[in-house]
Amino acid sequence: MTAQYRNNFDFLRFLGAALIIFSHSFALSLGYANIYEFDWHILIGQFGLAVLLVISGYLIPASWERLPDYKVFFRKRLLRIAPGLIVSILAILFIIGPIATDLTLTEYFAALFSPATWTTLPFYTDGSALGLFTANPVTYVDAPLWAIPLEFFLYVVVAVMGIAGLLRYKISMVPFIAVTVLLWAVCYMLQPFDKIRFMIYFFVGAFLWINRERIVYKWYAVAAMWLLAFMFFHTQVFYVFAFIAIPYTVIWFANLPLERLHNFGKYGDFSFGMFIYGYPIQQTIVHFMPSIEIWQLILLSFVFTVPVAVLSFYLIERHALAKKDKIRADK
Repeated sequence: MTAQYRNNFDFLRFLGAALIIFSHSFALSLGYANIYEFDWHILIGQFGLAVLLVISGYLIPASWERLPDYKVFFRKRLLRIAPGLIVSILAILFIIGPIATDLTLTEYFAALFSPATWTTLPFYTDGSALGLFTANPVTYVDAPLWAIPLEFFLYVVVAVMGIAGLLRYKISMVPFIAVTVLLWAVCYMLQPFDKIRFMIYFFVGAFLWINRERIVYKWYAVAAMWLLAFMFFHTQVFYVFAFIAIPYTVIWFANLPLERLHNFGKYGDFSFGMFIYGYPIQQTIVHFMPSIEIWQLILLSFVFTVPVAVLSFYLIERHALAKKDKIRADK
């Protein structure tokens, strides 16, 4: 492993995906009506997603800088996301769906291929049209997929800024951060606009990359940021400090000289597979074991999800990543 890659990002990606699965175990057991904004397990899941977005925000502008060609940029992004995502959708529809549906197989496939059903399927919100998880506390099929179009929108923002030459300016991300914070402050309680705040983590991550030569990372700065954040716990001001504390902490930790974590991803990056498969696997467990305890669900979620994520990486994602690494700009 070269010095260029001696960091802890692989571990942090795995941790982020794992925290999301952990958090969803509570939501899928209790139902969203019985959980609250500042419940500790909800914040853990949001922290996990924030970690993933910070890393993405930090590394995606770096990718553009290495090869500033929009065709190459988007081909690489698609190769990272699309193959694994498409296979996961097919697995949900043709493996999980038939065994977990309340409909007969004839009814299920009739519903599956109905144009009316497809209007509800693009990112898998409610599964009732297919008879999926209708008796579960939550009826979503793969709710985390809402983050993927958001992520792709952020890629578009980076590409447009790159084409316009804005990424060379140290303060280029500041207007995006300010506008997004303002939008969140105005409409954070309005679905689906409450999710706007997750864009902030990406933009701050990008800001940290663009200003990487100027920003110094110290443990006591991390401690001070979190102290300020928790002084305002149970208020919206907590999130404002988290917008700074989480990105700073993630990049600080990513660059710590922790030799064991530097090699964490030597067998592969399983975080994306965990992200796209965790929720439907958890829903399937709850479907067949409706009385399962939360801690049992947490255990079984990882027992089933991690092997599936490993298979996804070795059978699908790895081959796409190999093609991604060979892409060069057109002459």
